[in-house]
Amino acid sequence: LADDAKTSNDMDEFVRYQSVAYQKLDQIETTDYTFHIYQVIAQTNDTYINQFSVFVVPKSDVMHATTLDDTSDETGIVLTNTGNNEILYQTSTDDNYTTYAVSYGIEKIGFYYYAVPLTESYQLEMTLVDYQDQTILSQTVNFTYIAYDPNQLGSLTLGYTDDEVANLLNLGAYVQPVLFQNITIYLVIDIVVGALIHFLLKKKILIK
Repeated sequence: LADDAKTSNDMDEFVRYQSVAYQKLDQIETTDYTFHIYQVIAQTNDTYINQFSVFVVPKSDVMHATTLDDTSDETGIVLTNTGNNEILYQTSTDDNYTTYAVSYGIEKIGFYYYAVPLTESYQLEMTLVDYQDQTILSQTVNFTYIAYDPNQLGSLTLGYTDDEVANLLNLGAYVQPVLFQNITIYLVIDIVVGALIHFLLKKKILIK
């Protein structure tokens, strides 16, 4: 899905795979990047969460981290509430990114993304910077919080069901052969070990 998203410049299937439900808010093109902006409904236990998600897809070779722990990487996002200029989120103060180079995603899957939980509606000022702390996007985005109801989707699109994920991954083609292989290995080991134990016990009785 990541390969397809990068090739087609379409994030919908990638987002659908990872979300309960979602909607695309905007797509912004610049010389060097495409920015895909989504509202994603995620789930933690029985709680639904609204996430403001931004996918950053480079159009050409851009400077990025080649190791996960690249401390020189300044790549990040700042979200500001335009109503009172309060900073709602910034990567630089997020402990999860203390030892994690954001732009390493380019090395691994061809793009990187942010998923920021928000608990109410905002007009957001979104500022993104690159590896060298240079601004690559400054944009105002309206975010409307959704009290998610699976029976009233409104403008949302449902994510993949468990069955759809299983079909997508074609689990039968991968899991069954591995399962049979492991069972066979287990049976062979069991027979060998059983025979060895029997031999040792028999030898011990003969010695007595």
